[in-house]
Amino acid sequence: MADFEDITGWRGELEAFEATEEGREFYGRYGMGAPKLTFEQEVRYAEELFRHDEIHEALKKSAKFVKYLDDNPDFGQDDEGFWDLCPVEDNRKVEAFKRWYAMKQNIALGWSTFSAGDRLAIDVVNGDLASLRSPEAEQLVKERFSRFVAFPQEVQ
Repeated sequence: MADFEDITGWRGELEAFEATEEGREFYGRYGMGAPKLTFEQEVRYAEELFRHDEIHEALKKSAKFVKYLDDNPDFGQDDEGFWDLCPVEDNRKVEAFKRWYAMKQNIALGWSTFSAGDRLAIDVVNGDLASLRSPEAEQLVKERFSRFVAFPQEVQ
């Protein structure tokens, strides 16, 4: 398993890998058909979003915007001020970190990969969940992400 204690240089490592044939193949192999991850894999990814200040700060800004969108469902990309409020660079940073994390863990990256982990982290930041490992967090994932996430009883 990869060590995530010191992630110094993660962006450069990601960019270098993406520029290789191996990297292009790695990120292009599944697209929409990536295999299910376990609940534990989703939670471990989400935990990493909180462990590193740079990523955590970007996550907080992204989560605040998600909360604003949840509270204002009629507000969209075509509305005045959307792009002024949207933390584009922070969203890109979290997405890049996801790609790097997937590379380090050798986890196939599709459009749904870590979607449950992202939502759990956002909901914890916004105070909608007490923790990533709470019963409520597991229930949320079962209800909203069961197409993409496997639970221990399903993995056997």
